[in-house]
Amino acid sequence: MDLGSLLIGVVIAGLGIAGFGIGAKALSRWRRLGANDPVRIREAITQSGLVEIEGTVRSGEATLESPHFREECVAYECKTEERRRRASRSGSRSTWRTIDSDEDARPFVVADESGTAYVDPEGASFSLASERTRKTNEQGEPVPDDSMLNFSLSINLPGMNTAGINNRRFTEKRLDVGSQCYVVGAAGRPPAEVDADVAIDGSEASTFLISDATEAETRRRLLLRGAGYTVGGIAGIAIGIGLLGPELLVAING
Repeated sequence: MDLGSLLIGVVIAGLGIAGFGIGAKALSRWRRLGANDPVRIREAITQSGLVEIEGTVRSGEATLESPHFREECVAYECKTEERRRRASRSGSRSTWRTIDSDEDARPFVVADESGTAYVDPEGASFSLASERTRKTNEQGEPVPDDSMLNFSLSINLPGMNTAGINNRRFTEKRLDVGSQCYVVGAAGRPPAEVDADVAIDGSEASTFLISDATEAETRRRLLLRGAGYTVGGIAGIAIGIGLLGPELLVAING
């Protein structure tokens, strides 16, 4: 039995199973969110089960400053990646490795024309758009860049020596103050010290999701994520089984 091939097969099949699980969870959430429509915030307190609201983000107890782009927000996820080169049989190739990451969130308020909702994000899943750059200022701090320049900096032309140039990229996801917000969770009475019509949290909710997009766009993201991971997971399982099959047959017959 080739132990190396067996190990590779097990790893690929395991990754496939994990990917399939992630995809199935995203698709389940996509279907669940399609069962109801967002309600007006003032009406949320009368709803039972999962409640969906949409509105504009307002600051609550305090706001955050995003680490990369210094934007005022109530939640962020960020990471710094470094391009590493490694030799292979077909030549050198570059990969991106995360060298630093961080996330944080603060309670905030969502407002629509009918009222306000206090949202405590502890335990929530976030669906946030990504902003990425490889451009820095003179102090070496990342600054926002337009997408075309980001694309041009991300490609490597044959024979181009990019060592030491644009070898880091910075990715940030944020829920900005003043941005669109879609929240799914359980509705309840807000804390006594909070001036809001309703509180939304995940204490008694099967799904607690906060997004910087509308319900339709959030569901589209979940569908794409679910379909991608599911297809990739099935492919990984098939490849893993394909590698394991001959090895297991040899072991059984041997």
